[in-house]
Parts: sequence; structure tokens; C-alpha cells
Amino acid sequence: MKKVLAGIGAIAIAIALTGTVVAAEQTTTQTQNKTQAQTQLQNKEQLRLMEKAGGLKAGTIEAMRKEHHEDGEIVIAGALSKASNQPLSRIMTLKKQGMGWGEIAQKYNLKLGDVMKSVYANINAYENHAKQVKDKNSMDAANQIRNEVQQQERMNMQEMMQHRNEQMQHEMNMNEHMNEQHGNMPDMNGMHGK
Repeated sequence: MKKVLAGIGAIAIAIALTGTVVAAEQTTTQTQNKTQAQTQLQNKEQLRLMEKAGGLKAGTIEAMRKEHHEDGEIVIAGALSKASNQPLSRIMTLKKQGMGWGEIAQKYNLKLGDVMKSVYANINAYENHAKQVKDKNSMDAANQIRNEVQQQERMNMQEMMQHRNEQMQHEMNMNEHMNEQHGNMPDMNGMHGK
């Protein structure tokens, strides 16, 4: 009898543990589904904000993402394209050729600062609206896009500084080379007197 009761008790414990494991798995699946839905919603909000801030269509943004362009880069390129009335492909070609965002803006008689003011004004307006309606996904999207645009600006500044340093080094090398050549040239003034 004791063995039968012990067996029934063991079965009851096994059933209870199995139920606990199944419940835990269901909770994990539900949490993952909520997280996935949250991510999709936030991505949708980011896309909507990028359309507004960069002046691009959703399909263009998605195509650029598939080409591994960062969101900040896409927004800045789109804003420059819109402000300069140039095709986005032209802006991206110039960027790939090594031009900085400021140089691209200058090429089309624009100031990058003015273009960026417009970008940030759109991000801020989007975020303010999100705060008013208490839409956390939109607020998170605004923060994410702002951070990525700022990172793109920092990278652009670093590239410009590196480019300037390379130019200065090149000029110093040229001056040094010219000085060496000048030092090896015969003194023409001394030759005329003879």
C-alpha cells in the first residue's frame, strides 16, 4: 500500500512539474511574441519618422536598409537629396566616392547645418506628438533615429578631420620635397657674377 501511495505521489509530482514546465514555455512564447510585436511596431514607427525626416518613401528606405545602409545615413542622404533636388542615387554616389555630408551639401550650394536643422525639427515634432498621445513606441523610435543621425554626424566629422590631416600631411610632404629640390639647385646668382 505504501508503495502504491508513493507511486501515485510520484506521478502527481511529475504531472505538476510537467504542467509547470508547459506553463513556463507558454509564458516564454507569449513574452517573445509580445517582444516581436513591439519590435515590429517600433520599426514601423521608425520607418514613418524616417519618411518624414528624410523625405523618402518607405520602399526606398527598406531597399537602402537591405543594402546595409544605416538609418542615420539614410535620413541624412534623403534630406540632402530633397534639399538639393538631386536624385538620392547621386547623393549616395558622392558619399561612396569619399565626400562628406558637408561637402555634398556645399556642392549644391547648401549648408549642412540648415539641412540638419530641418531633420531635427521633424524628429522633434514627431517626438512631441508622441509624448502628447503617450505613444511609447513613437517616442522610442524618435530617440533611436535621433541617436543614429547624431552618430552619422560624428562619423562624418571624424572622416573630415582625417581627410584634413591627410591633406596637411600631403602639403607638408610637398613643401619638404620642394625644399629638398631647392637645396640641391645651383646658386644662379653666384653663377652670373663669374
